[in-house]
Amino acid sequence: MHGTSSSAETNWAALLPGLAQRRRCLAPDLAGSGETRDDGAPLTLDALVGQVRDCMALAGDQPVDLVGYSLGGVVAATAAALMPERVRRLVLFGAWARTDSRMRLLFTLWQSLARSDRRQLARMLLLNGVSEAFIARMDDATVEGMLRRFGASLAPGSDRQAGLDAIIDITPLLPRIRAATLVIGMRHDQMVPPAHCRALAEAIGGASYAEIDSGHLVMLEQPERLLALIEQHLDAAATETSELQANTLNRS
Repeated sequence: MHGTSSSAETNWAALLPGLAQRRRCLAPDLAGSGETRDDGAPLTLDALVGQVRDCMALAGDQPVDLVGYSLGGVVAATAAALMPERVRRLVLFGAWARTDSRMRLLFTLWQSLARSDRRQLARMLLLNGVSEAFIARMDDATVEGMLRRFGASLAPGSDRQAGLDAIIDITPLLPRIRAATLVIGMRHDQMVPPAHCRALAEAIGGASYAEIDSGHLVMLEQPERLLALIEQHLDAAATETSELQANTLNRS
């Protein structure tokens, strides 16, 4: 599940080729993104989780692994809490449990710029989305090219997605998650500071935590490191499940 103002295509382009080598991967566009159709009403977590439920149905009765980024991570965590029997493994990066005052200020600005000036929104996202070291390596032409790409790829429903970001509080749901969970924070994240990711991991029973040296737009800065962490968690969790099943059969 992708993040705010993005889509399945733009969010996962750097990761899907690697993830799909040994897995069947489904990357839905959340309402307001890509080619989805919706009524334009304010978005709700219930509606987005409903999209995830429909996508999971394509796997039949088999449990699935969920990977979610930013708002998509909030949606994935909510889905794992509400459908614990359907979610086997969970990876959440750049995600959070409850929007605080500083984040709310950022998301309401995001919402306003999405409605009034998308070029300035692209500028705000780049400025707050990558680390200082990453942006220092870019010349003016590279920055301008990136701003054009950002502006062209912003989701039509960016304002409504940011509006949902501003009111997130899934704290009561987190103890219901049973999936083997990895939470990843980004050390230089100004959108979702890593303290929020650490708090998310602490609220999910048995969750592990890792951190990447990047800003929020980790797919832009550190796609290889991110892919490696996701793969390691999915493979390790799969091995543990197989060993548990084998032990159960041996005891029987």
